[in-house]
Amino acid sequence: MNQDNSQGPEATETTRQAGGEETRKDQETIEQLQAAVQEAVESAEEVQEKVRRLTVEALAEGKLDPREIRSVIKAVVEGASGGIEKHGGRARQALEEAMRGLEEGLIKAAEASKLALEEAASRAGEFAEQDVKQAFDQLVELEKMYVETLAEVARQGSRQANQILDDLATHARNSGTAIGEYMTEVMTTLPRKLQEAGEWGLKAGIETTRSAGAQLASIASGFLAGIAEALEKQSKKLKQDEKDQG
Repeated sequence: MNQDNSQGPEATETTRQAGGEETRKDQETIEQLQAAVQEAVESAEEVQEKVRRLTVEALAEGKLDPREIRSVIKAVVEGASGGIEKHGGRARQALEEAMRGLEEGLIKAAEASKLALEEAASRAGEFAEQDVKQAFDQLVELEKMYVETLAEVARQGSRQANQILDDLATHARNSGTAIGEYMTEVMTTLPRKLQEAGEWGLKAGIETTRSAGAQLASIASGFLAGIAEALEKQSKKLKQDEKDQG
């Protein structure tokens, strides 16, 4: 059976160019994030809060899918690793503060994903079962993704950063992380809420499945954008209170 390629070569080339521009934009965004984190760590002021905010803002701007999340984690870890070079004996403390900020940012992303899944549970007929399962699995894998990225960057950076990151990755594997603690709490409630929604409605057609998956990611990104805005307002209020008291 012959297929009608209605787009033609010109449309195909346009699509390819658009994809290339999007890739370059993504790369520029990641590089900007890495530089901002490095600057935050070098400043040695409110490192944990700054890294948390940068992480949440970066994730809120993306699609909140595994590729985006891993890219953000890697950029933050690499930026923080570069920022400790000027700290000398305080390098470990600075990097640990940055990683705590990263963990807190990832917890906010997990919170947004959890809210998106609960939203999907209340609108079960609009989402395919495999889309919800994929989003659920992504949530479960978040801590593993974080630890794996720590270990990956530890093999690539400076000797000083490598040792600290390797120690942090080992400690995370043996003792867990704040992300894992949050996920333990989530797992006690989320599955039950999803089950209460009943059987998922399965819609016919590949395009519907794709759009449903994208919609779930969009819902999560929307929740995270709201969280990012709330954190920004909270930060500004705290700084204003400190200024008034001073």
